[in-house]
Amino acid sequence: MIFQRNPNMNPSNPQAPNGSETKHAAYVVDLAKKLADGNRPGIFATVDEAGRPHLRWMATLSLQDFPVLYTITSPASRKIEHIERNPQVSWMFTNEEMNIIININGNARLTNDFGTMNRVWKMLEDKSKAYFLNIKTDGPGFAVIETEVEDIECVVPKYDFRFVAQHDDLVLGQSV
Repeated sequence: MIFQRNPNMNPSNPQAPNGSETKHAAYVVDLAKKLADGNRPGIFATVDEAGRPHLRWMATLSLQDFPVLYTITSPASRKIEHIERNPQVSWMFTNEEMNIIININGNARLTNDFGTMNRVWKMLEDKSKAYFLNIKTDGPGFAVIETEVEDIECVVPKYDFRFVAQHDDLVLGQSV
């Protein structure tokens, strides 16, 4: 775990977690689950073959499988090519006030498991921005990307607060 805090930070601020590092990890995991719940978009970053980052707004779900995130995309999407070449990806989410930032890093892969695809499809409530669904295809018309979360960084710039929960913390944070 990495924890950095400005000594002048107001400890009574309810937006900043208090207590032990375990509580910080649980707070960060809980916040990441809430922000990656499919009700707000996040920024999804992949890297192309030339090493250039590509970012796009996407919806995601943490479902009950956390630390795995799911999203849907076109089966012909460039991001699929990016993931096949380099599975390291990043997600960024923020609260409505944009004063808490969650950065999620992990490894992505495509899933062909029909059960997972069906469950993700049913859980995504708002598919209105999935414009690729209007394109006729021979297959299911969408692909599911799974991101296995490696670490989550929580940043509160106003209070110079930064905390990173590593993969082991993510599992620990679930039981706290």
